[in-house]
Amino acid sequence: MLHKRRATRNIGIDADAAVIEAWRDRSDPTIELVHGDAADFLHRNPPASTALVFSDPPYWPKSRRRARCYACDYDEADHRRLLSVLAELPCAVIITGYANSFYDEALRDWHVTEYQNCTQTGLVTERAWTNFEPSDVLHDYDHLGVDFREREALKRRRRSHVRKLQRAPAIERNAIFADLADAFPDELKLAMGRFEQ
Repeated sequence: MLHKRRATRNIGIDADAAVIEAWRDRSDPTIELVHGDAADFLHRNPPASTALVFSDPPYWPKSRRRARCYACDYDEADHRRLLSVLAELPCAVIITGYANSFYDEALRDWHVTEYQNCTQTGLVTERAWTNFEPSDVLHDYDHLGVDFREREALKRRRRSHVRKLQRAPAIERNAIFADLADAFPDELKLAMGRFEQ
């Protein structure tokens, strides 16, 4: 949650009291914190159909490089219970973790995106399973790119385009906006929809 653009309502759930306390120390009024089990909370408080649930559970036990990584760990039964709850939610769901046969089978109808992540043990390939087809219109474009180098290059290009538009006379800028609206009407409507939510 630390580097994610805030939604209208943000709820952080963790079984580790130290993690909850660290977030409380940040005094971020945009985040509601719940000390407890995510599966229990989501089962008792199913989110609205318009919500997005991002679940980053402890890694599947047999997929880890180290046997124990977490103060509040998950065994295979905990993973099964969490996936059972997440699969029944009425909203969009993202689950992250290492590739493993249980998740692949349990989430076989879900979309899978692989990405590189740098951990304490080095560079690893992780997965994001989603119960929806990822869109080209994002809530947050700050993390666009397959790695740090590509993300930084994209940010520089975007900033350059914005600076050029800022320097252009208003009539020229508006002409460019009109051309973009003509060339990409559906994409522009979706992009503008980000601000209406």
